[in-house]
Amino acid sequence: MSCEEEPIGRHHVLEGPRLGIRASTARKLVEAHYGVAGHATVELCKWTKDALEGGKSCYKVKFYNAPAGGSHRCVEMSPVGMVCSNRCIYCWRPTEDFDSFIPEEGQVMEPEEVVRGVLEERRRLLSGYWGHEEAKARVKEALAPTHWAISLSGEPTLYPKLPELVKYIRSLPHTKSIFIVTNGQHPDMLKRLVEEGALPTQLYLSMNAPTKELFYAINVP
Repeated sequence: MSCEEEPIGRHHVLEGPRLGIRASTARKLVEAHYGVAGHATVELCKWTKDALEGGKSCYKVKFYNAPAGGSHRCVEMSPVGMVCSNRCIYCWRPTEDFDSFIPEEGQVMEPEEVVRGVLEERRRLLSGYWGHEEAKARVKEALAPTHWAISLSGEPTLYPKLPELVKYIRSLPHTKSIFIVTNGQHPDMLKRLVEEGALPTQLYLSMNAPTKELFYAINVP
């Protein structure tokens, strides 16, 4: 960490006014085949990789035709990666690398910066498939994503510019659908999505426990 960086939790820093993932944590994520763009993260999920090689796509294609064209055209990302209010015991992400705080609007990248950085990192992750003869055509398609799954490695409603991000992604020429998965613990942001005309194509609200006791045992807030 440089002398100009101010720590926020164990895994995030402020570089001047700008939020970022600490370099040591970012290296760990890159080694695990994530892409890191500032405070945003992206990954090629199992279904994206399978679809690139001519295999099956995930349930979203079967039930919702999203991503249109197949799972290789899906961007799975988080606008503020590794930040969440919970440590759910079933989470398949590395929650030991999560921090809990609410990013301020002046600390985060603009939606256009998030999208540009995520797509650049995703292009890097896709680059290894150019050597796969049967995948080349699908790699070209993957570079024009039709679906955005905002649900990768953190709570998306903690990104203070989420409505603007949804509307910006919606404006991109190839976008057909946007899904958001949320723990629902930040209802003010969900209200903003409604009021600002920024609801995604589908909003998943995690309902993990029927009682307060089980909620604390399972979600570990």
